[in-house]
Amino acid sequence: MRLYTHPKLRITVEEIDGIPYIKEVWRGIFNPIVFRDLIGNSFQIYKKHLSNIRLEHQNKFLLLGDTRDLELIRDEEVDWINKVVNPQYEALGITHQAIIAPISQYASGKVNEVNTDENYLHFITKLFKDENSALQWFLTDNRVKSNI
Repeated sequence: MRLYTHPKLRITVEEIDGIPYIKEVWRGIFNPIVFRDLIGNSFQIYKKHLSNIRLEHQNKFLLLGDTRDLELIRDEEVDWINKVVNPQYEALGITHQAIIAPISQYASGKVNEVNTDENYLHFITKLFKDENSALQWFLTDNRVKSNI
């Protein structure tokens, strides 16, 4: 199900093994205003729709960000995501964020800065080379298996 379409961002609801999750597909180069507007739009969409997407017994929820076609993101936006956006996603009940690494070497290095190594956190972000690896990580996380 498509939730949002913009030339630089598409948001859909997907499912794996009967478990719904949100998928974002990012493309191109972003100036800070457009990037922050798109993040703000996505947050409002999740705030409105997440309770209807999540299964009644689903305690863990995945936000999958496909950034393969992301070409450029500034340091300031990475810091803003870590300090402002991710805590808001966590407050909505998103527990896992998987990011498919950009093909662009520069963007890939920037996106890697949102990776969290602490598996005990309530909101975990991991970087992956492909979507299948990201989905398998989410499905095999012991916290997910015991709570879905």
